[in-house]
Formats: sequence, structure tokens, C-alpha cells
Amino acid sequence: MFQRILFEDGSILMAMIAFFFTASVFTYVSIRALKLSKSRREELANLPLNDSTFNH
Repeated sequence: MFQRILFEDGSILMAMIAFFFTASVFTYVSIRALKLSKSRREELANLPLNDSTFNH
């Protein structure tokens, strides 16, 4: 059934580019998150809960 589907070279190339771009961004963000210092992680973890400086 799937033998009748014709893929053009451009569509496969674009899919591969999109996959590798997404994978590289995910890898970069993951490595960057793992390299954060403990104090910076704690600061970022408390950001959404720190509403004492939020003024209405």
C-alpha cells in the first residue's frame, strides 16, 4: 500500500533538516541546563513562585 506513495527529494530533505535542527536545539538546551550552577538553578526554580515583588 505504501509503495504507491512517491516522495520527492525535496520533502525528504526538508524533513531531515527540520529533524536535525530540532535535535540540535534540544541537545544545546539540555547541555546548557545541566551546566547551570546550583545557585542559578534554585533562583530559576523560584521565579514563578516569587510574587513578593509583583505589584498590582
